[in-house]
Amino acid sequence: MSLRICCIDDNPICIYGLKNALSSAGHELVGSLDRHSQIETFLENSPCDVLISELRVGDFDLLERYHQVIGKHTESKWIIYSYDENPTHVARASALNAWDYIPKRYSVQRLIQSCESIRTGQRMPESLVGLAKTFLTSHHKPAESIPVPLTKREHQILIHLSLGLSNRDISKSLSISLETVKEHVQNVLRKLKISDRTAAAIWSLRNGVPTLNFDPPS
Repeated sequence: MSLRICCIDDNPICIYGLKNALSSAGHELVGSLDRHSQIETFLENSPCDVLISELRVGDFDLLERYHQVIGKHTESKWIIYSYDENPTHVARASALNAWDYIPKRYSVQRLIQSCESIRTGQRMPESLVGLAKTFLTSHHKPAESIPVPLTKREHQILIHLSLGLSNRDISKSLSISLETVKEHVQNVLRKLKISDRTAAAIWSLRNGVPTLNFDPPS
């Protein structure tokens, strides 16, 4: 079954390459957008199965503006195809339930395979979003013991804080209420005897708290 795909990227060479690759794989490129202002109108008038986008279009950050633009169109699966490989951005994409996050240094075939996995409703085992979801919900312990141990949930919260995720991101990632997140964050800060989220990220780095690392593609 052919997928209807819209690409969002301000690099015309990238759009050209994607159009050829998607066409060769039997999919239909129904739109190619190079400005964020085009996105909402296009999606309202031309529903599609997949959105493939850069992280930034011009100076517009699609992660930051997700709820204003892409989040309104839940019928479309979102794949981020980007030069940006910052683990924090992968974690945020996971929290927002993007389908996948594929660095542009990966082969285009990896992108095609991710698109086709949408048909089955199962992410590929090597999906960075899938790996991030597993990582963010695992029980990690800081390398250094602390006087008042963190609970399993507080360990998870600390992992999210170490990656710079907001309370809203954490709420979506762990499927808990915003108020519950705020309570856990305050407990973590109190137990670590630190004052703010930035200090939590620094503490995590200094004390060997695991972070997202992805092996390069084979």
